[in-house]
Amino acid sequence: MINYSFVEEKWERELAGNENPIKLLNPIASQMGVMRSSLFGSLIANVAYNLNRREPRVRVFEVGAVYKRDASVKDGPLAVAGYAQPRMLGAIAYGLAAEEQWGVKNRPVDFFDLKGDLEAILAPLAVEYVRRQPPCPAPGPRGRHRLDGR
Repeated sequence: MINYSFVEEKWERELAGNENPIKLLNPIASQMGVMRSSLFGSLIANVAYNLNRREPRVRVFEVGAVYKRDASVKDGPLAVAGYAQPRMLGAIAYGLAAEEQWGVKNRPVDFFDLKGDLEAILAPLAVEYVRRQPPCPAPGPRGRHRLDGR
């Protein structure tokens, strides 16, 4: 898998809502000029990669660091002053819920399929879904999953 810790500034602004991304002084490539603050960009890039290779169903997850400004972080062996590097879990699904089968009507993957995938990945730990308050006006479930209250 390609490392997407460095992303396009446009991704950070549009996908993560980050108007002040952490810019690199010497990026590897012009399209990899800022540090990611969300896993959205890398997950979407992985779906695009698979769709470009004609994969009809894609389900991927990622555990990785994101990078955020945080004045309370001090310099250390694995830390840079002023920047937090929390590890996050993200997942995305695209396509039909199951492989094609004779005599079985299929449906597109939905929130509950992805929720089941996350529960399977994290088993035996219990995952809790917390609905966003106030509810988001967009269609479909909106909220966060918590593991051990986090």
